[in-house]
Amino acid sequence: MPKLAINGGSKTVNRDLRQPWPVHDEREENAVVGVLRSHKWWRSGFDYYNHGDSKLYAFEQAFAEFHNSKYALAVSTGTTALETCLRTLGVEAGCEVIVPASTYIASASCVMICNGIPIFADIDPRNYTIDPKSVEALITPRTRAVVAVDMGGMPCDTDALGDICRKHNIGLVSDCSHAHGGQWRGKGVGSHADIAGFSCMPGKVLAIGEGGVVMTRDESLYEKAFRYHHAGRDRGEESLNFTWPATTLRLGEFEAAIGLIALTRLEEQAEIRWENLKYLHKGMESIPGLTGLDIDERVTRWNPYRWHFKFISEEFEGIHREQFRKALQAEGVPCGIGPTKPLYQFSMFASGKWGETGCPIRCPLYRADPIDYTRVYCPEAERIHETEALDLTHRILLGPRENMDLILEAFQKLRNNADELKTN
Repeated sequence: MPKLAINGGSKTVNRDLRQPWPVHDEREENAVVGVLRSHKWWRSGFDYYNHGDSKLYAFEQAFAEFHNSKYALAVSTGTTALETCLRTLGVEAGCEVIVPASTYIASASCVMICNGIPIFADIDPRNYTIDPKSVEALITPRTRAVVAVDMGGMPCDTDALGDICRKHNIGLVSDCSHAHGGQWRGKGVGSHADIAGFSCMPGKVLAIGEGGVVMTRDESLYEKAFRYHHAGRDRGEESLNFTWPATTLRLGEFEAAIGLIALTRLEEQAEIRWENLKYLHKGMESIPGLTGLDIDERVTRWNPYRWHFKFISEEFEGIHREQFRKALQAEGVPCGIGPTKPLYQFSMFASGKWGETGCPIRCPLYRADPIDYTRVYCPEAERIHETEALDLTHRILLGPRENMDLILEAFQKLRNNADELKTN
């Protein structure tokens, strides 16, 4: 008789491990109604000096304080947050920006929106974040910035990346869209970079509907960011003096009101996920072929949006990662591989076609020999995507300890019955 669920055996998990998300209660309902009745639904509905009872301003202040930074600016999405970060650092036509090969598309498309050229760096196989050695090898006189993605919420080595960026006089952007509430050396993610961008769409670990946040300790960068998100107007009294070609990326009061309440839950939620993932790491130590990512001692909290872990085929009877993943799903554990596909393999880069002019890649301000993304090769990113990476969502990591035990039980069941799994 088969033992594995994929072959007709009984499932290990017979309930949904994913916790309800986003979390809300009557506090959000009351906050939204309060904004509705205030007749002040957007930033310009408040005095720029006194701020009145603006939920948006209060959310920005609370967000920056939570992450040990000074300034936060709420914008329309996580993608526009990254776009704003790059604009404030002067990214424009002819500029290169180094980004990790494995990440969500917005980490690179934001560069092209600014007419810059994404240059793909390999990732560190220990923790799936951008490899500082790969970054430094790619720097040219055209490099204007590095986008360091806290992949899945795992904090990057912003110490090493910061040293490299200062050495070459380029900007460091932390893409913290997966990482709200995480900590590097006891300080909030994003606070160690020149400027940081966060996403707050409904699936993220800080969910407010739609929206994003730009965060920095640098007042001049904050002022530039504010001007860019507010149609080119300076912060202060409402003015008709437009000082910079810009767009309108303002967040509304409704989302900010929800965000203020969501922030009050973030600390507890982050601690639950952190303790659960450490428990899973410990439990996998006795299961050959499965292991957690390396956690640098400077990572004082990893609040995973996606908890990545490794499948080592050679230690799992030669079974392919996809065989294991499908069998794990059959056991009742939803499992993916995360946004690990190297971005340069997507058609928007591989095809080399960007409108009639081909800009920004074929921009005359760039270089005579446009980059050919079909020739880019990041060996670790490709290997990890094809054979190694697995992940569980943060909703699963919010569950009780008994759910973590069920996950480990499913892991062990598949390992104990590897011979049966080979028949699939």
